[in-house]
Amino acid sequence: MMDWTDHHCRYFMRLLSSQALLYTEMVTTGALLHGDRERFLRHDETEHPLALQLGGSTAADLAACARLAEE
Repeated sequence: MMDWTDHHCRYFMRLLSSQALLYTEMVTTGALLHGDRERFLRHDETEHPLALQLGGSTAADLAACARLAEE
């Protein structure tokens, strides 16, 4: 969900369940490559397991964003 499942929302969800797989908000490749990466990729170790929801149409951009998320 765009602009909804941010760091604060995931923190609250983690309080409800310590084992659930949490998801980031939907992020486009353009937002990560040309926008505020910190806003979209910020997370805390307590949020794990955590999945990045990434949207885009160019394989190279999707791969670049996946590498950014791994860092």
